[in-house]
This record gives sequence, structure tokens and C-alpha cells, in this order.
Amino acid sequence: MDSAVDYLNSLNKFGINPGLERIKLLMEYLGNPQQEYDTIQVAGSNGKGSTSVMISSILSKAGYKVGTYNSPEIVSFYERMRINGEYMEPEALERLTSEIKPYLKRIEDQGLEHPTFFEVVTAIALKYFAEQEVEIVVLEVGLGGKLDATNVVNGLIAAITNISLEHTEYLGDTIEEVAIEKGGIIKEGSKVVTGVKDKKALAKLKEICKEREAELIEASKALKVERLDRSLAGQSFKVQSQQMVAQVQIPLLGKYQRQNLNLALAVIEALPAKYEIEWSAIEEGLKVVEWPGRLELLGEKPLIILDGAHNSAGIRELRKVIEEDLDYQSLILVLSILGDKDVEEMLEIITPIADQIIITQNTNERVAAPEQVAKLLAAKGIEVQVIPEVEAAVKEALKLAAAEDLVSISGSLYTVAEARKFLVKDIINQK
Repeated sequence: MDSAVDYLNSLNKFGINPGLERIKLLMEYLGNPQQEYDTIQVAGSNGKGSTSVMISSILSKAGYKVGTYNSPEIVSFYERMRINGEYMEPEALERLTSEIKPYLKRIEDQGLEHPTFFEVVTAIALKYFAEQEVEIVVLEVGLGGKLDATNVVNGLIAAITNISLEHTEYLGDTIEEVAIEKGGIIKEGSKVVTGVKDKKALAKLKEICKEREAELIEASKALKVERLDRSLAGQSFKVQSQQMVAQVQIPLLGKYQRQNLNLALAVIEALPAKYEIEWSAIEEGLKVVEWPGRLELLGEKPLIILDGAHNSAGIRELRKVIEEDLDYQSLILVLSILGDKDVEEMLEIITPIADQIIITQNTNERVAAPEQVAKLLAAKGIEVQVIPEVEAAVKEALKLAAAEDLVSISGSLYTVAEARKFLVKDIINQK
């Protein structure tokens, strides 16, 4: 039963069109269901997905009914909307898609542009969570914040992971302009928890908080988080606050998860008193957190790592993990990057550590043409293979890899999603 998914995917033709007019009207037609529960919005350039799933997992273990909204999907379209970790049912998506369709026509009849894919899917998620009577929703912001469809909610807490230059055609050419867009999720009189380190970006957030009489909490000042140990199975951390010192474990790879963990715990600490969270719920929630496609280990001989690193900051963190945390002989890199990213800078960061490079092409319409990417590398004297289909590219990488090598698949969440679908099938078939 995928007719709703096919229909919704067809709305991608309306592209990216920032603005709140359409989504606000759509939510009004649906009865403003987003007002029926508390919301934590998570924005930022990197780490917002990991942070949001950590928060959700802790709240779920604490006994609350929690809705989580992430994008894009890695495993299944239905993972975009989850309640206590369970995917949305296909029947619910079919029903809500049918309900929403007439309103899309009505919006156009009022002289507005057709709502975008992301706006429609966001509206469906917010309505679904209300129907299921969740108590709190953790919303991963799509693009920016101020004009993102998720910003139709009255957020209880705004969490902002970090800020770097990205999507400059939509968010602005300076770090301050991007900070204004990300800071657009800050509501009057609310709490804001941030991991932002950049001085200019942080100054801009402080300015916005002052204007809106919002309380700004810097995660690194609220809690100290230190990595103790790591393995291919995950990591352990020491957590220190004014009240206690404790240890936690997460089954996620990457030193950078320390910052995401710090932010997630600071958000939990900032929740109003009506949310009672025992430390045991924090420990249990973090132990079972799942986040496919983000430094996900899918094989050990050879090592196969999938990571949705989709911008310069993300790819820099991926390189750190490869160099500092993984033991291997040769690195075979499979890359496909979206054309609206800083492709050249991303290549400069990651390609120097690769022994072999395969450039491929995911199916997103914004993807950089592999031939153009190959030309950029050829100009620097770097040899690459171009294999347009992701599945064929990954199969070739696995053929080239010896048992002690590392195959890293990255450049975009879309690349990772396409690779993961058949890799997981292969793993299941081999068992």
C-alpha cells in the first residue's frame, strides 16, 4: 500500500519554497492539531537528527508518549513519523493523505502556490501525532528554521545544535544571516538550548533571545560531557552536572556525538517540572537509541560505514572518525553529493585520505553530476571511477576491498539511503 507515498513523492516537483503562509493555512484547515501537545524543535547545520532521537528515546523510556519527526528517511518513508520508536502505519498515511488533498487545491484557489512536499508531509505528521494523542513531539527542522514548515508549532524548547554556512541561496551568505534563520524557531518567553560555538552565531542567538525574552542555555555550561571509551559497538561518556556525576553509553559511533549528547541532556534538564525524568530513563533511553545511516557500521570484514555527511562540517567529522577511531588498511570511498552543497570543499576534506574513489549519483534531483565531480578531482590529479548507479558503485567498492579494508559511503543522506536498502538485504540473505 504505497499509493500515498507515490503521491507525496510526486510533490517534490514543487521544489523548496520557504515560507509559512501555506503551512499555516493548511494547519488551520486541519484544525491546528499542532496545538494539542508540547513540542521540542531541533535545528542546526549538523547533528539535529542524532540529538532529536536521543531526546525522544529518553522521554519514551521515562514513560511518555513521544512523537518524533525526522527527514529524509533512510529505511522507509514511514520512519519520518514515529511514536515511541514505532513507524507510522501505512493505513494512517493513506487516510491522512486523502484527507489533506482537497485542502491543497483550496490553497491554490486562494492564489497561493501549491504546498511543497515537505509542507504536506509535515502537516500529515502533526495531524497524526494529535490523533494518536501524544504528549510531546520532537521535531527535526528541515531547512533553516524561521521559514521552515515545522515552525508552525508553538515550541516548548528550541534546540540549536550548531551553525555553519549552508544552503546559502536560502539562508544567507554570512554566519550571522544563517544564525538569524536558525534562530527563527525561538519563541517569545521560551527556553533555547544550544551547542553553538561560533562566536558570531552565538552573539546573534543571544540578541534574538533578548528581543523575545527567551532564556538561552549553553549546553556546554549546563553539563560537562567527556568521552571515556569507544569501540565499534558504541561509546561511553562521563556526564557531570551541578547535581551529579554519572556514566552513559550510546550505540552510536563518532567523537562528535559527545556534542549531540551534551545538547540532548541539556534539553532534558531544561524541561518544565511536569516532565519527571529519572536518571535510569536517561541511561536506558541512550543505550537503545537507533539512528540508521549516520556512522552506521554495516560490515566488519571489510568495514562498511555509511554516513549521511552532507556538508563540509559533516564530512570533516567523518574524516576525524576514519582517522582516529577506525583501524583499516586501505580506504575505498563511495561518494555522491548534492549540487547545492560546497562540493569542491567537501572533496578537498575527504579525498586526501582515500586510496580509491568511486563517484556515483543518487536519485535526488539536486545531485551533482558525477562527471562534473570527477572533473574537479581530475584537475587536481586525482584518479577516480565514475559508476552512476549507487548500487553498482557500492558493489564495485566491495569487490575491490580486502577483509582488512574500509568502505565508506557518504556525501548525502540520499546516497546512504539508496546504498543501505540493498546492503541490508545482502546481509540478511547471507545469514
